[in-house]
Formats: sequence, C-alpha cells, structure tokens
Amino acid sequence: MLFSLLLASASLVAAGPAKRGKSASFTNLVTFGDSYTDNGRLGYYINNAGKAPPPGVLHPESNSTASGGRTWAQYAAEGAGAKLVDYAVSGATCSNKIVERDFSFIGRSFPSVLEDEIPSFTADVSSKSVFPNRDASNTVYALWIGTNDLGFDAFLSDSQAPGTTITDFVGCVWSVLDAIYKTGGRRFVLLNEAPLELSPLYMPTSAGGIENSQYWTTKSSYNTTQYSQKIKEYSTSVNTMFQYGVALERATKSRWPKAKVDLFDVHSLFLDIIKEPTKYLDAPYNVNSYWHQCSPSGGDCVDQTAVGPLSGFLWYDELHPSTKTDSIIAENFLDVVAGKSKYATRF
Repeated sequence: MLFSLLLASASLVAAGPAKRGKSASFTNLVTFGDSYTDNGRLGYYINNAGKAPPPGVLHPESNSTASGGRTWAQYAAEGAGAKLVDYAVSGATCSNKIVERDFSFIGRSFPSVLEDEIPSFTADVSSKSVFPNRDASNTVYALWIGTNDLGFDAFLSDSQAPGTTITDFVGCVWSVLDAIYKTGGRRFVLLNEAPLELSPLYMPTSAGGIENSQYWTTKSSYNTTQYSQKIKEYSTSVNTMFQYGVALERATKSRWPKAKVDLFDVHSLFLDIIKEPTKYLDAPYNVNSYWHQCSPSGGDCVDQTAVGPLSGFLWYDELHPSTKTDSIIAENFLDVVAGKSKYATRF
C-alpha cells in the first residue's frame, strides 16, 4: 500500500466509546496487525529512519489514523477502561519471508508482525513502564492481519515469495500466537478477514468499484471481476482455515494449552453492516462508496462532506473501514471477549 493518508491530516470523528461487557474486564489490550489497527506506529518508523521504538518506549498515539479517526482498538480499550499497547504497523504483512514490500519513506520493507512487531513486544515484556501489571488473566492479545498479505503486490498479483502459499500465511498466524503464548499470554482474539471483495478497491469497476487507486495504480489494466473473485476466494479460504485450524492445532499439536482463543468473525459483521446499514451507520448510510477520495498518486484528496458525514460511511477510503465502522467493531470485540457475541467462536 501507499500511505499518503498517514502523512496528511485526517478528520477525527467522535463515535463514542464502545460499550463494556461485564465479563469483558481486562487491564491491558495488546494489538498486532496492519493499518486496520495501527494508531501511529508507522509514523514512528518514518520519523526515526525505519527503526522501531527502543525497548520500554511506546510510540506517540495518534487519533488520526487510516480510519479517518480512532481505530477499533482505541475504542475497545477505552470501552474496557484498559491500557492499549499497540504494535500494529500500517503496511504490515504477517511475515516478510512470505510477502515483503519496500517502503521508501523508511528505507526498508514494511515492518512485519513476525519479524518486527513480535520482537518489539518481547523486548517490552519486562518493562514496567510498558507493562506495569501484565499477567495471564488481565491481558488480552488481539491479532488482525491479512489485508496486505492477500491483496495486490502480494498473493493477489502472485508477488509472494517463491514457493510460499496461503497455508504458509496461516502458519505464520499460528507462529505469532506461539510467540505471545511463550511470554505468558493466555487470552487471545484472532480477527478474521474482512470481505475485501466488497471494498471499493477490490470491487469490480462494473459494480461501482474504483478504477486506478493509490493502493493499486494499475487496476484498470486488469479484469477486475476476475480479481475481485480471486480475492474473495483467498479471504474466505483463510477464514475457513482459521475456523477449523485453531481447534486442529490445539487437538493435534497441543498448541496453547490452558489458553482461551476467541475467533472474531468480523467478516460476518461487515456483511451485516452492508445488509442493514440503518442499524449501524448514520444517514444517509453509504456502504458502497468511500469518504476520503484521492487521486491514484495519493494527492488531491477530497472528503465527501457534501454527500454525508463520515459516520454514515462504512469505508473511510477505498480500502480502510471508517472510524464509525471501527467503533462498531470495538463494541462487538468487547462482546467477543465477554463470551456473549454471535460473531465469536471460543476455543
């Protein structure tokens, strides 16, 4: 992806804190992933020659993210009254050994979950400034990754490392949980893949999807119907592997004993928002277009204020959910942790 949106100011929309479930109490929320979760960490890399924050130091938190406001994790932490420790980096894939893409603003490849975010987390585990009271019962670890792994410049365009497959990506996800478990983590939430084929970026142009984009500058050169179907196949396949894989890994390989693993079906949540937007968004309820529209170069951006408020849009830009959508994800996340969500499977 390109990330001009992170280098320009975004509009902060107040959506209110997520509602807290009585059984969802936790003291720390630790998050890993990409721009769907990043609350400013990529900005630290940009401003510090591609280097991560040193051990014991957290990056400055931003309320101006790829959602056009706060992220789902910020809303969830606020709703739970918890401390958010975010390691997610915009542009991240699960592992650069599977999908690796250079980012000129940091003079290196995008930091990945397995090679960058996890080492940063393990370096912070013993830091009292970062984790003054972390234990197995009071800390929830959430991972949402895959948008960059499956999309263009990755599996969608056959740009993954030679010989690697989507099963390697899923295996990487298990390895991330392994690494967190090794540090004492026992409460996990794995968010599955959003319906990417319904985002304006990957929706066929014949169905109203964007043509060339800052995230896919050559889209008009492709059969967009074919590629939309292809990314649908990838994301739904990964979600099936997640659904059956957690139970299989625990049963056959004794992975994560005594841990609680919740699979959050955010994919179905998106579909429900699209099906009944009046239940989730503000009028005039826009689930097909997007609010922050830029040229394929990433410039000349125009917010669609004449169409309606950002809180009425499912999508902030052609790929990222809006801050309103993130507030909805957060509220349901708290229900998942509380064990009372229809979008959750607990293992």
